[in-house]
Amino acid sequence: MPRNDLEWLEEWYQRQCNGNWEHTQGMRLEMLDNPGWQLTIHLSGTSARIARPQRLRMETRGGGWLACSIGEECFEGSGDPRKLEQIIGVFRRWVETDR
Repeated sequence: MPRNDLEWLEEWYQRQCNGNWEHTQGMRLEMLDNPGWQLTIHLSGTSARIARPQRLRMETRGGGWLACSIGEECFEGSGDPRKLEQIIGVFRRWVETDR
């Protein structure tokens, strides 16, 4: 069992790799210019394709923010520079809840 959300994502990613998904869809982590993070994970052909659609948006004092959504095709999570681990954690909870 992974100790943290990053280890969980690494293991989840490895389980999804089938010679096709990781080359044609996979996942992408980008930096935003406002600044922040954007994590996009394509779900077609993965164990997460059955996750039910959800949305989350949070803003905190001091300018912190987080926005995540999951649907049939994709998970998208974005947040300020200190939210990458939380974005991954949201994806993990949504995927594990719908097993």
